[in-house]
Amino acid sequence: MAVRLIVFDFDGTLTDIADEGAQFEAAYEAAVAGLLGRDRVAPFRDALVRVRAGAPELGWDMGGGITAPGDADPYISASLAFAELCRAEKLPLLGGDDAKAAALRGEVSGQLYQLAYGALRPAFRPDAAAVLTAALVRFEHVRIVTNSSTDKVAKKLRELALPRPLGVAGNARKFEVCEPTARGLGIGGVGPVWQVGGLHRPVLPRRGRYFDVLAEVWADTGTTPAQTLVVGDIVELDLVLPGLLGAHVHYVERAHTHAYEAEILRTFGNRATRGGLAGALGGA
Repeated sequence: MAVRLIVFDFDGTLTDIADEGAQFEAAYEAAVAGLLGRDRVAPFRDALVRVRAGAPELGWDMGGGITAPGDADPYISASLAFAELCRAEKLPLLGGDDAKAAALRGEVSGQLYQLAYGALRPAFRPDAAAVLTAALVRFEHVRIVTNSSTDKVAKKLRELALPRPLGVAGNARKFEVCEPTARGLGIGGVGPVWQVGGLHRPVLPRRGRYFDVLAEVWADTGTTPAQTLVVGDIVELDLVLPGLLGAHVHYVERAHTHAYEAEILRTFGNRATRGGLAGALGGA
């Protein structure tokens, strides 16, 4: 079936994660220092090292289970490192193992993330504008589906001076393991747990909020998963759910791809491609 809709993730997929990531880490570290004191900077850096060394078994857990490897991007790594710092340093209120401390860590980490992300100078991949422009010509529908704010992403995209604006669906919460509101489109066949070779922990595909956002896009465009190509840089976060629903997927390769991520892509057969951002246009 011909692909009519292409869906891009935003951060790390269209943006230069090395450039923006370095900015983010510096801003996040400054925010940690402002909150906890400069003497916590070195322990925070040590925590970052531990988080990345523990990936992919160690990962991003917002309360429903791990949803992405801890080294997937600087945003995830920093959030996990803050939690690790709080526990290792046994910080008052934040360092406990109980649910209340975990919830408070999540709230504070979220605020630190907003501060650091808001300080970023946008840095797109060198070919982002050309790829999006070509996608607008080639595909009937082009959309952005992202965890980031709809307004912030739309504002950043204006810097690319594209031939026409792109539809952006933000706050997709791809990290949220929950039941969807929408029905149909194959979601009934997506199980709650997927054990993948190369990974001891399970993959958790039922990202209800992400599915609801995709379902809205499919309803708006009159398309189906089989007519869709999803482009992302984090296999577990961006591509597992649409791939299991029957969509084509293109993995924009990070500096390091874990064995289980490659195994997931192999499972999707000829519906999955990998490479640079421009490779998405050759994979439909």
